[in-house]
Amino acid sequence: MRRALILALSYLGWNSAFRLIILSLVVYFMARSGSPFPEISETTNKNQILVVGIGCLGFLFLLTQMNPIATVSRTEIITGNLVETQLYPAFLRGAVVACLFVFVGLVCGYYRYVGFFVQSDSPALAAFGLLFRAISILLMVYIDEFVFRGRFMTHLRDHAHPIRTVLLGALFYALSKQMLFHLGFAHLLTLGLLGTALSLRAYLHRGFAEGAGLLAGFLIIAHCAFSLPIFGNEAQGIILLRYDIQLDIDAPTIRFLTGGLGGPLSSVAFQAILLFDILLNAFRAKKSLWSPRSAAVR
Repeated sequence: MRRALILALSYLGWNSAFRLIILSLVVYFMARSGSPFPEISETTNKNQILVVGIGCLGFLFLLTQMNPIATVSRTEIITGNLVETQLYPAFLRGAVVACLFVFVGLVCGYYRYVGFFVQSDSPALAAFGLLFRAISILLMVYIDEFVFRGRFMTHLRDHAHPIRTVLLGALFYALSKQMLFHLGFAHLLTLGLLGTALSLRAYLHRGFAEGAGLLAGFLIIAHCAFSLPIFGNEAQGIILLRYDIQLDIDAPTIRFLTGGLGGPLSSVAFQAILLFDILLNAFRAKKSLWSPRSAAVR
């Protein structure tokens, strides 16, 4: 239990400190160069995901260099077989879910098409920035899953009840995102359900790569391909879609179904999908999750 808590708190502390230092430096140098406050605010908001992705990578690097305090080898983090059998197929499934979400939004008129990779200045620089953003999302999601589902839950597996293990993994996951991004109640509810669903899958399947692939596929396609906001961050993707703000006046309930300006992570429809996945997996594994023997051992 102690090792699990130390790992989780170290990860939260490292990412928060790294984000604070980098964004503070950006604000300092931009303010010193005479940039107006709106420009500084827009720059920091748009690049939060990039900073978090780099911070996660830095923590993972430190984790592999801290022998004998933390014994983490490269083969525990990623292998060719892991990518081929778990990460890549799950990524495709997550991408399909994102495409279906966007397709339904377009057909029902919740989203409107604005343009295709509209860039007025440097297309090459914009394409590189988009690629870097996608890589940052992949790093953030994959390392999150490795830390919380791959290591944190492994430390707890033999010392805590399965339900407690799943809920603690979900709690620390949601807390990590709340500390890094400015999120509302709808986002936190989604992250709580998402963390529970991923923790339950990891506990039952004894692996973290499938959950990482599902979430990375969904977020990269929704954010980088269709320009939908995630974690309160907006950026232009390959296809520029925008939520029809008029719906908030004409049909306010639509905002809760689609997430409105908050994007799919604040959507009631996405929350319903996560809740269904949790209930389905919990029902399938009810014996291992609730059995008296499991509770006694743990």
